[in-house]
Amino acid sequence: MSKLISRVAAIAALALAATPIIGLTAAHAAEGPAPVARIPVGDLTLSDPADARQFARRVDLAAREVCDSYGNKAIAARACVADFKSEVKDALSEKQIADLRMANRAGAKITLAFY
Repeated sequence: MSKLISRVAAIAALALAATPIIGLTAAHAAEGPAPVARIPVGDLTLSDPADARQFARRVDLAAREVCDSYGNKAIAARACVADFKSEVKDALSEKQIADLRMANRAGAKITLAFY
């Protein structure tokens, strides 16, 4: 009898351990692919204040689109936008960042150059 009880207990423990894994797999599959944003910069001279402001507008628009696709609201959306802008800054080359800072000194007043 004790063998039967120990086997049932072992099977129950394995079933309980597998439940979160199944749930995580299903949640991940329901998310679908992550949204991709493309921000064109080839037509802009980032050291020019007007072009730097246009680039900042493009980044803001792309951030809103991506974060809205996740369905985030209020504070979570603000955090998503901040994270998106941080990733954009990480993707910029050193020259692009220097050009944005130059445009900021010339009066562009964009926050992306200060990250």
